[in-house]
Amino acid sequence: MKILSIITEKGGVGKTTTSIHLGASFSEMGYKVLQIDFDAQRNLSMGYRIDRDYPYTIKNFLDKTGDFRLTQKKDNLFILAGDRNIEKDKYSRYELKERIDFLNSKMNLDFVIIDCPPRPLTGGVGLGEMALSCSDYVISPIEAEMYSIEGINELFPSIQRIIKEHNNKLKFLGFFFNKVLTNTRNFREYTEKANSQARNYFLTSFIRQDVNVENAKKEGKTIFQVAPHSRASLDFNELATEILKEINI
Repeated sequence: MKILSIITEKGGVGKTTTSIHLGASFSEMGYKVLQIDFDAQRNLSMGYRIDRDYPYTIKNFLDKTGDFRLTQKKDNLFILAGDRNIEKDKYSRYELKERIDFLNSKMNLDFVIIDCPPRPLTGGVGLGEMALSCSDYVISPIEAEMYSIEGINELFPSIQRIIKEHNNKLKFLGFFFNKVLTNTRNFREYTEKANSQARNYFLTSFIRQDVNVENAKKEGKTIFQVAPHSRASLDFNELATEILKEINI
């Protein structure tokens, strides 16, 4: 089992969209995948049309309460629903890791994808810190615009701190551009700038803008169900393939 967190320190850059479609891409390749909605906003759950009052959530999972239940989208694709109250309780740093390990002993998973909240990693035991403290790998989507590029300098040191202090097996696979218009000057300029700042931590794959992503969201489906031959589906498969190569699978 490989645990992959997807994290940003600002919202609106496609973190949850990446979580959904990257996990779906792995499942299309035949891997058994669990996606965890670890954000109180519940965007991943909403993206899959999981009701707000779904009877089992990440909070039940951590609290060891309720009757265990996942949403199953395919034979090998499962979702652990989010909870708006997840940030109200305090958990130990490695509690998520312990619960995932126990679940994996029952399910024999290939991948766990954690959709983290868009919050700064401040050093306390917040949800993002918990996720990275239990993960094997982490990636971060950014956009070809000034604020996202500046975010590289803020997020990377925080990840390095967690590696040093709490999880020395965590590997930062890199940043990648999301919602890209490839024929614009901005994309070319910011690609050069991003590479100059984080060349060794920048994935070559990127996700192009595609209306089919929004269409899939409206239907509560993945891009592979709605438009399997679209630009975005090809791009997410390319990103998944690059990640598999980086982690030697």
